[in-house]
Amino acid sequence: MKDKHRRKIVFLGVGIWNTLFGYGIFCVLYLVLQPFFAVRYFAYTFAQVAAIILAQINAFVCHKFITFKSPLGGHRLFGEFIRFCMTYAVTYIFGFIAMPLLIEWGRLNPTLAAAFIIPAQAVVSYLGHSRFSFSPRWQSVNDTGIPDEEQVE
Repeated sequence: MKDKHRRKIVFLGVGIWNTLFGYGIFCVLYLVLQPFFAVRYFAYTFAQVAAIILAQINAFVCHKFITFKSPLGGHRLFGEFIRFCMTYAVTYIFGFIAMPLLIEWGRLNPTLAAAFIIPAQAVVSYLGHSRFSFSPRWQSVNDTGIPDEEQVE
């Protein structure tokens, strides 16, 4: 199997694991927090934020070492994590806009609304991580934050 296809399959496997991990955290937190908030929006939004943070850390570790096998360490690891977070920021913004629309206007249950948002986020995250977060082009970024074209080929 070519590396290109292997990576996509592994990405899906890691993505399924991370989705179940994040979705599970969201559901548990929402169920636990719902009785403590008079406004339902606060319960599912807090659960969404906490699940995002924990799932993002889990996803970074899994994608770095399993999917993309990135060799970066030291201070370059921090840059890689920042690029990873920037990629996910796009998917999070989409989720924060779509979630209340699906729940408040679409009258969906918050756990069902989250399940509808996940596939679109998966496509965007694969493209972003393969072309930006873990791309060899960005692994040779020098201390100025600009890719060093002489080292990339």
